[in-house]
Amino acid sequence: MPQTSWWEWSQGVVSSLQHSIFSLIKPSQGNNADLLRAYIKEQGEEIFRNNPWALTAAIEDFASTGKHLMIFREPKLKIAREALESMLTKPKLIIDFGTYVGNSAIAWGAILQGIHGPNAAEQGCRVYTFELDPIMVQSSRDLVQLAGLDGIVHVLEGPASESLRKLYDEGKVTSGCVDMAFIDHWEKYYLPDLQLCEELGVFHKGSLVIADNTDFPGAPKYLEYVRSGGSGSVRYESRGYKSETKRGPSVVEISTVVDV
Repeated sequence: MPQTSWWEWSQGVVSSLQHSIFSLIKPSQGNNADLLRAYIKEQGEEIFRNNPWALTAAIEDFASTGKHLMIFREPKLKIAREALESMLTKPKLIIDFGTYVGNSAIAWGAILQGIHGPNAAEQGCRVYTFELDPIMVQSSRDLVQLAGLDGIVHVLEGPASESLRKLYDEGKVTSGCVDMAFIDHWEKYYLPDLQLCEELGVFHKGSLVIADNTDFPGAPKYLEYVRSGGSGSVRYESRGYKSETKRGPSVVEISTVVDV
């Protein structure tokens, strides 16, 4: 077998094994939603009302109790926040592939509010986040409302690709308007969903694409694509940023659009 073919085969085997392990350890999403709601109520909902950072901290605390919530944790969120706040053009529109419990979407809304002030929604700031599971959709909407961000953060139910196309058709997402895309759902969809963004032309020079779990469970085709600069009219500069979590080191990939 040629060396390249051997490498591709071995990477495919590793990826399949990782996804099998990931599927076995991932608990019921509906059960997670119920447990998280109960946890928030136990703490006292009023302390989280209109306080998104307190709420994301509570979600992370809950995730650290052995519930195995696959959330975008604070060390990586800090890296992403610094990247967003350092953009030359202040970000206003974010698309989020993979809502889950809403932790990252709430954080993006809070960051936009921090950049643009309390009337960020009136200035057109939006986070559109995509979730397939209807139970998680309702749970995350409830948390977004509790955080006081329902004017900014919109949770859309259904496949991410279909939701994004619908937003584009409705004129809510337009050519060159996406400042950041966050990708944190099933790794096999990372590259197709990125390429859909390219097809629709939603990026501008300086847009960021932030992807989680590129090291584990792993998204080798996505990494190869962005680190080689992409293809076609959209070009990227990309690198991984290592963070230290309680579960060990983990990497977040940040790609900057350098040409469209």
